[in-house]
Amino acid sequence: MITLADIKAAWRSIALLVVIIVVAVLCVLLANSRTDVATLKSDNDVLRNDNTLQGTVIATQALNFNRFNQVAENASRNNSLIDASTDNTVIEYREILRREKTCDLPVPADVAGGLLAYAHRLRASAMYPDTGNTDTANDSATSPGSITYCQAALWIKPLLAVIEKGNNNLAGIRQIEKERQ
Repeated sequence: MITLADIKAAWRSIALLVVIIVVAVLCVLLANSRTDVATLKSDNDVLRNDNTLQGTVIATQALNFNRFNQVAENASRNNSLIDASTDNTVIEYREILRREKTCDLPVPADVAGGLLAYAHRLRASAMYPDTGNTDTANDSATSPGSITYCQAALWIKPLLAVIEKGNNNLAGIRQIEKERQ
């Protein structure tokens, strides 16, 4: 016959077995959660490093944009001064040439033709090869290819100003490239 002491012992054994199983399950869950925490910490460290690198890149880009804008602003300011100086010089030249008696004499045809051909080559190299960008509203006749000495005198200063402005822009580009290295 089964005594009360045997039933109590059986219940204790079952309770002990249940406690051992619960402890084992809790240990397995704890090990899994520690693995998850380690994975999350590793992912968090990677994201933190990525954010730091991205912040560095953004700061560098902002600094470069600031430098580029300063150089462009300086070149633009210099080019505006060149334009103003050129306009004043052309006005002075017009006043001087207005009284000149040889103003209407043409430049020799070979010289004028060479200058015109060179100007057309420069213009063609700067234009888009796509004919869809042509100005169809401009149907005026082309110039005959002759130029007077006064016209040449009035064109020299603006042409030199364009060269000087181009040199300013190239100097700015060189400065930016030098600073980037």
